[in-house]
Amino acid sequence: MIPGRVAVERLFGGGDARTKAPLVLFLHGVGADETQLAPYVLSNRPMRLVFLRGGLKSGSGFQWFRARYKDNAAAFISDVSRAASEIVTVLDQIATQRLYTERIVVGYSQGAHIAWWLATSGRVDRVVAMSGALPESFKPPRPSRQVRIEAVHGMRDPVVPYSAGQATARTFQAMGYPVRLTTLRLAGHGLSSMGAALAPALERAAGGLASVSSFVRTS
Repeated sequence: MIPGRVAVERLFGGGDARTKAPLVLFLHGVGADETQLAPYVLSNRPMRLVFLRGGLKSGSGFQWFRARYKDNAAAFISDVSRAASEIVTVLDQIATQRLYTERIVVGYSQGAHIAWWLATSGRVDRVVAMSGALPESFKPPRPSRQVRIEAVHGMRDPVVPYSAGQATARTFQAMGYPVRLTTLRLAGHGLSSMGAALAPALERAAGGLASVSSFVRTS
């Protein structure tokens, strides 16, 4: 599908390459690959799903960039923006090959850092960011069009603190992005506690419903 990139495509709800449906791009976490998020996508809604693999080796898996959230903020933002720019190019390539109604990016952990950044690019319509954040020094531009963001974060996250995800959501809200932050009180960072929240968040993002900026707390 994309020269030099590993990706897996699935079409939910029937149809073929000529079917118009939301184009959903999935970005995995560090040390994983394109299969990581697939088990958590449960839907009967027509969607064209593309699971992309990061381009850098990380243990037995892959990653999108080298920096970590707790590293120097400037270096982290630089790595995120560079990776996000590459992914926008990939998304554009995919979009030339398929019919679609809107572009949605779903990211988990390192993929969620990128998803937050992509919300500012003007090239996506919806974003689902799970267990990700951007440093407080990152100031998103005002959106050129409405980009709805579904954020999900666990309060017991030891890798990317919940306070960081909450602060990112509030910063984007303040700049005019419709953001819904779902707080999982008992969840940490791993998909063993976070994974079940992916499908509902994607359903909300793909549902086309009017979005109101809100913070939701669940068990």
